[in-house]
Amino acid sequence: MKSFSLLLVPLFSFAMSFNELCDHAYNASGELIGTNGRIVSNTHSKASALAGDPLSLEGDASGVKGKDPKDSGIRYGAMLNFHLKKPAFVDAQSHQYNQISKTLHQEIQLQQGVIQVALKHDWLIATLEQERIGILNEKAASAKEGYAIGQKKVTAGRMSQMEFSRLMSEVYRATSELAMGEMELEHAHHGLQEATMLHEEIVVDDLHFAFISDDNSTDDRINNASILQALSSQIASLDAQMKSARYEGSEAISMGAGATHEPSQNSIDFRITIPLAWSEKNDQKIAALMSEKSALLHRRDVTAQKLRMNIHTLLEHLETREKRFNEALVAQKHQKTLLEMAQKGYEGGVVNQFEYLATKNSFYDARLRTVELKREYIQEMSAMEEKLGRIW
Repeated sequence: MKSFSLLLVPLFSFAMSFNELCDHAYNASGELIGTNGRIVSNTHSKASALAGDPLSLEGDASGVKGKDPKDSGIRYGAMLNFHLKKPAFVDAQSHQYNQISKTLHQEIQLQQGVIQVALKHDWLIATLEQERIGILNEKAASAKEGYAIGQKKVTAGRMSQMEFSRLMSEVYRATSELAMGEMELEHAHHGLQEATMLHEEIVVDDLHFAFISDDNSTDDRINNASILQALSSQIASLDAQMKSARYEGSEAISMGAGATHEPSQNSIDFRITIPLAWSEKNDQKIAALMSEKSALLHRRDVTAQKLRMNIHTLLEHLETREKRFNEALVAQKHQKTLLEMAQKGYEGGVVNQFEYLATKNSFYDARLRTVELKREYIQEMSAMEEKLGRIW
């Protein structure tokens, strides 16, 4: 793998590792804050669902009139009711909440992966803008130097006003490009500050631009892509719902114990209620969940095939972009050689000022071209990483 360190200037004052940058962004992410809240909520919901149902006290009273006066009076009684959940249902319910917790923790990882991809892109673009500004500064300084020489020549009568105006236009164009570059750098860096909620200028000291290539881990990266993980999580959630659905309507056995007083006698009462799931309701619900699971399994398979096609195609595109970049570097070296020759000719009086300035601008443009090719590479690399849900 080839790596290219990018030019950094003292503009950045708060150095950190990429992992530290990500930690700041995690703490500032509204999505992660919300998901962490749902994890805590799920813990309490599970405890509530698995806790025993509250006891209930049932009472009744009625007037009784018998044929014999001694059988007449008030009949009253009370019964304490409680419910015993079936152990199999408790296990199914516990499994369902555990799956929810697993899904939420997986969602945390997926959200973190998306944040990492965005931060990597923004930082590489920021350093790229810094590199571009370095070239534009040189170009603006060269234009101003040519303008200063032109002023002296106009005063000495060795240059026309029209030629001098060309030099003025060159200064205006170069300074405008520099101003736009500085604004783009400010935007890129502001994006990093907003994502991390840091007010200091940021520099990541262990992340530099590097070309990537197809390797033995590509298929593993595809198999662990965020969209496939999300689909697998939905399938596991359906399995948990099916296990729990088998007991709906017959989750618990109800029992009660109490006493009844009648005018002529007293009694101790016991009650038991056993629900019978003699209905197609649960079977139909399970069938619906199985149909949904079947669709998700098919969707996951199709999505995985599309990802393999897409990722391998994008890797081929990146390989082509790397070749174009290397070709641009070769052209840049030729332009540098040409500039050195033009400089010697200018100093020897063989090459005029405008030809020398045009040669210098061609060299600056060749360098800017490599920066733009690198930008295109970063954009496509980030697009691929977004599909995977994590950085390469």
